[in-house]
Amino acid sequence: MTNQNPLLTFESGGRAFCCDLLWVREILRCPPVRVVDCSPKVVRGLIHLRGQILTAFDLDARLGLASGTLPTERCIVFKTAAELATLPIPPEDASQAGLDMAGILVDTIGEIIPSGTEILPAPPETLSGIDPTCTSGVVALRDSLAVVLKIGSFLTAGNTQPHGAASLALTL
Repeated sequence: MTNQNPLLTFESGGRAFCCDLLWVREILRCPPVRVVDCSPKVVRGLIHLRGQILTAFDLDARLGLASGTLPTERCIVFKTAAELATLPIPPEDASQAGLDMAGILVDTIGEIIPSGTEILPAPPETLSGIDPTCTSGVVALRDSLAVVLKIGSFLTAGNTQPHGAASLALTL
């Protein structure tokens, strides 16, 4: 199988990941994250971004990996359902997009992998420890493999509401 759209690579906790570039709204230097009591384990907190609230997801917790320290370098902000609907050809899992802004905190941003690159099958969950509902395979990089994330599944799995932001209250 090959990717239809370019992929953005990034690292978190020493692991390489990538996602469909069409999902990416913007990449920020990581703004302050406000921890919210009683939020789901997969939510690191909320970010006040130019008058809007963004849910910051914990990549490790969502994928079922041991959580390390909170990345503080970059935040990848994903497009909402309304933004994805304006694309001529949206990502495959765009139907799972929510109405609220969401993103993930990462250590570093890598390169853009061009469309047409081969995506290899993901290793079994028993070998990788990564929740397979959020991945579609792996891509070979120069010296490692990057796990390809299905952002729609990542944002909605385990939540009763897409992105889960509506259930969190915070005064900024």
